[in-house]
Amino acid sequence: MKYKNLLFAYSFEIMFGLITSLLIIIIGPKAIVFLAFFAIRPFILESEKISLQDEYWYQSFRLGKFALIILSIIIICFYLIKEFLLSKNVLNNYKERIIILIPLYLLVHGILGLISQNKN
Repeated sequence: MKYKNLLFAYSFEIMFGLITSLLIIIIGPKAIVFLAFFAIRPFILESEKISLQDEYWYQSFRLGKFALIILSIIIICFYLIKEFLLSKNVLNNYKERIIILIPLYLLVHGILGLISQNKN
């Protein structure tokens, strides 16, 4: 099944990724619980069947692959910044905030989904 309105579905991902990321920055790692509200998406959005010859599967896997590549680059950049620019005392205080990468994946996936939908 796929969502009929993919633009709204990707916008939903961006919204939840951004809000959860901000909550983790403000409140801390316990704010990851906000992602549980993401489970209401199948009840809100209408879905439709996918035909076997549909281009959707190819685009979906390609989009997921690009989102993981970009997230990997972001993780490497965080690591380099952590190693070379920040003092060790600062790192120990923010060790738990690495959980922000989970909603960041939703944010990146939603942005790439919107970009790919606008190209089609």
